[in-house]
Amino acid sequence: MAVERALTGFAPPGLITGCRLICTGDERYLLPAENASIATRGHRARAASGAGRLVAHELLRRLGCANPAVPRGQQGNPIWPAGTIGSIAHDDDLAVAVAARSDAMTSVGIDIEPALPLPRELEAIVATPQDRLGDLEAGIGSRVLFAAKEAVYKASFPLDGRVLGFEDIGVDFESGEAVTSAGRMLTVRFALSPRILTLAYTA
Repeated sequence: MAVERALTGFAPPGLITGCRLICTGDERYLLPAENASIATRGHRARAASGAGRLVAHELLRRLGCANPAVPRGQQGNPIWPAGTIGSIAHDDDLAVAVAARSDAMTSVGIDIEPALPLPRELEAIVATPQDRLGDLEAGIGSRVLFAAKEAVYKASFPLDGRVLGFEDIGVDFESGEAVTSAGRMLTVRFALSPRILTLAYTA
């Protein structure tokens, strides 16, 4: 699958990746602790969560984790087993996940978006004067920026416990770095095809 190749292509050493097409009934893959933590979500969202967690379970088992449950925390953040870190994302059709041992990487976030420009009404909300798109065309670049900030938030929240808005994150695609309003620096990587995939992490 092209998305799987893209994930493998931009993952740093120590980070393993996976993806799965979301199918009807994928909520059956939720483990009991996960099922209880997302019980209030709608049927379609639960199927996407099940697909993403199935990928995460496989990755965690590869890392030697005996109990691969990843329940949803009070802020919506996944709670990874002790000794591991990871991130899960999905669009309408595809779920992706990444994971690593916590002695190999401090934190990580991933996001997936359609390879389409961001709606114009959202551009002004997402972009700030500190963002640098580099060689990215403005239309598609705005969607990559959106996805990058989503990934940065996912990676920074477990470390700082701060809820961040788009204005709290600056992304510089020229240097491949992002910084939050808390001063947290992260590495940012992205792929444009067949979907926009963004990764943010701290080593």
